Amino acid sequence: MPLKTETNTPKVDARVLAAFLASAYAFGDPATYSTFFEHGQWWVENRDTGAQWSVVDAEGGSSVDGFDFERVTEGEDA
Repeated sequence: MPLKTETNTPKVDARVLAAFLASAYAFGDPATYSTFFEHGQWWVENRDTGAQWSVVDAEGGSSVDGFDFERVTEGEDA
């Protein structure tokens, strides 16, 4: 069975975005965030700053709905 983060479906896409917006990583206008599936996994991007997070399957800690996020690009201040 593939991991959620390796599953490219609209349902998982919606779950990833909802989890990110409920996480401690999201700030400001929720409309600035988008998700995309690339290189076999989900990513979240702040379209205003260019900051990006890789999405990982996780439990406990700071995870939300079975997902956690690792910031991989700082982006620029908007």
